[in-house]
Amino acid sequence: MRIGFDISDLATGRADGTTRYTYELAKRLPELAPEHEWLFFSPGPIHPSYQLPATGPQVITSPWPKYWTQSRLPFDLFKYQPDVLFMPIQQLPYLRPRKMKTVAVMHDLAFHEFGQQYTAKDWALQHIFAPYAAREANELICVSQATADDVAKYYGREQNVRVVHHGVNHEVFRGASDQEPVTSWQKLREAYPKLEQPFILYVGQLQPRKNLTGLIEAFEELTGKGNPPLSGLSSDKQEIPHPQPLSLERRGELNLVVAGSHGWLQKPILERIENSPARNSIQLLGRVPDELLPMLYQNAEVFVLPSFYEGFGMPILEAMASGCPVVTSNVSCMPEVARQSGGQAGSAAVLVDPYDTQSIANGIRQALHNKDELRAKGLRRAKEFSWDVTANQTLEVLTQAIENQVQ
Repeated sequence: MRIGFDISDLATGRADGTTRYTYELAKRLPELAPEHEWLFFSPGPIHPSYQLPATGPQVITSPWPKYWTQSRLPFDLFKYQPDVLFMPIQQLPYLRPRKMKTVAVMHDLAFHEFGQQYTAKDWALQHIFAPYAAREANELICVSQATADDVAKYYGREQNVRVVHHGVNHEVFRGASDQEPVTSWQKLREAYPKLEQPFILYVGQLQPRKNLTGLIEAFEELTGKGNPPLSGLSSDKQEIPHPQPLSLERRGELNLVVAGSHGWLQKPILERIENSPARNSIQLLGRVPDELLPMLYQNAEVFVLPSFYEGFGMPILEAMASGCPVVTSNVSCMPEVARQSGGQAGSAAVLVDPYDTQSIANGIRQALHNKDELRAKGLRRAKEFSWDVTANQTLEVLTQAIENQVQ
């Protein structure tokens, strides 16, 4: 069978979750099913950051990258005639061979919940392409049950929908051995000389939905550098003193490290950081190379992802697999990803209300005082996920689409 695979994200230099998802599956699927003919379609050369299998897939690049998905990709589909097309993004080409089956992936529908946090162009494109893919794909993969629930809520689709979770690369993201902490910290300091311990860590894009403003306010409260809380004031409006700065076992005052690439509407976030009373304790690293990211998790006191909404929340797993305690939101898919392993009740992370700054701050305090317990729970939970499992389940969906075509 001929399986087409849109790997357009790998022609970019982005480091977001969808790109990582595409890359991990592109590495595994051809080796997992060499009996199939794999056609990788791309609008241009693959970015040097990504190494695809030397043998197996045929990479078809286009000399016509503009509006590629709706312009050049259809041309190549009619030319090469794959039996099924795998789209790891929330889009389908409108023009495509009638007999060709399609499998599309829905990552999140945040634009329905938080439309005001998108640019007008991105909001419009999402509302055009995602509903079409959700309704028209022969088989639909959702990366979490929360996303599948949103697909049913907004588009009414429940048939031929399969939840396939993201994975984590355990060879890359793992707890440090006894000899590694010093070495990994030295490598981090060589790359980022201003990095200081102890620090809490955020990894992800800089965009409003990630609630970085809430994290910064919670951090200011933890370090005693923000404005005193307004809640709890008595009727005579007596002044409430600033909280005492949080220090960890005489290791110094806590720092906040923000590691992530740019995102839409990031300017207000950067301005909030620059104007923060705790600015000297906040470090912006930008995009961190893949080889250094596990070291950041290993050396962080706590990883915090206080998002308002996620499709999956891949950094949660990366942090857990690296032995880093996790604080994350109690909404969207995050409790689903962070639940305890083996069906046990409770969570392997501290869950907080992302709309309540005090809840975020208290959650970080709780994690700092229960690091060993959270680290053990997180490591157990992370073992339940792998990209090999994701690839196998994805192949099952692709095979099902092909079998339905034959029938």
